[in-house]
Amino acid sequence: NWKLATALLVVMPVSTYAIVKIGKRLRKLAARGQESMGDMASSLKEGFAGIRIVKAYGGEHVEQQRFAKGNTAYLRAVMKSAQLAALTSPLLEVIGIGGIAFIVWYGGFSVIDGQMKPGEFFSFLAAMFMAYAPLKKLASANVFIQRAIAAANRVFEMLDTEHEFVHDRGRATLPAISRSLEFQNVSFRYEGSDDPAIAHIDLAVEFGEVIALVGKSGSGKSTLMSLVPRFYDPSEGRILIDGLDLKEVTLASLRAQIAIVSQDTVLFDESVRANIAYGRPDASEEEIIQAARAGYAWEFIEELPNGLDTLIGENGVTLSGGQRQRLAIARAILRNPPLLILDEATSALDTESERKVQAALAELMKNRTTLVIAHRLSTVQHADRIVVLDEGRVVEAGIHHELLRRNGVYTRLHQTQFHDVPAASTLP
Repeated sequence: NWKLATALLVVMPVSTYAIVKIGKRLRKLAARGQESMGDMASSLKEGFAGIRIVKAYGGEHVEQQRFAKGNTAYLRAVMKSAQLAALTSPLLEVIGIGGIAFIVWYGGFSVIDGQMKPGEFFSFLAAMFMAYAPLKKLASANVFIQRAIAAANRVFEMLDTEHEFVHDRGRATLPAISRSLEFQNVSFRYEGSDDPAIAHIDLAVEFGEVIALVGKSGSGKSTLMSLVPRFYDPSEGRILIDGLDLKEVTLASLRAQIAIVSQDTVLFDESVRANIAYGRPDASEEEIIQAARAGYAWEFIEELPNGLDTLIGENGVTLSGGQRQRLAIARAILRNPPLLILDEATSALDTESERKVQAALAELMKNRTTLVIAHRLSTVQHADRIVVLDEGRVVEAGIHHELLRRNGVYTRLHQTQFHDVPAASTLP
């Protein structure tokens, strides 16, 4: 009966509209709930990671408040989502019952008036009720579908994110570095910053040369070194290795020839063996032990419960600062790269350990290009060349004694570290 079918089709758009509106709202609430849960988890992670600072500064109450705030926001989002989901079924029931009541009223009068046979009417009702149950289940499934879409959107946002700040569009494989590293008019500006972090750097480094970069904090030393393994690309200018632009070679072949030892030592929740062999997983045990000895790490590794197979916890939490840094140096030694970057590599060592590791590094730096970022000038006095950065620019370059005679920026840095330190008796 086309008249009854028309009456039914009037009800369906109303139901569809309600489902769509509720679905959109549910998706927003689900996304908000996931963001709140992420914020709460991030707050917990920061609290656990900085537990010593929290205890030292009596920040337990602050952390409790941060967690409570995040938990409350998550609870509100979840409750609103649950309320809206619970509203879906009753709302559709009301719309459906209203439609059924209208059809029964209209169909009943049609039967009484003789416009429709009773059998036709009841057949239509039976078909309508058979279709109603699946439609109701579909509406209920929409609640879960919208929550899944909100979760999927967050996953896809991460999957669609550029996995590198730079594009690996190079086609050439970088051969073993044998001649030079050149910075040609290199400038770099961080995103969102108006001022360049480094500006118009021209620097040529011959193979086997040890170059020390010194300067005040924020002068651009670490930024300049971050351009070599292409963590970033220059905003202007270019960097060449043996005459090849870094953008023309593959990232894998470039980074395979670089080892970095940073002041911020990063270790993994693995065994000592796995951490030393991270850059060379196919290394033999003998090679790993030799690297550990050269990095003066073997003496404490032997004392660990399981030696090389001892698990060291997240970021080496079971080791001291000096032990962690010596493991990082052993990792670089095992990699045996043509290009070595040292970012204050001995900063966490005591005097005796530093002396030993400096000797190991001196051997490691032979026959390879080494870039040393230094804050303590005593560690770079014997470099082949010292490059002084100030406000992102190269202001001086030369050997230690030459720079001291110039009475420039390097001289002032040297005086600050070695002459302007107050005597112990004058300290409060």
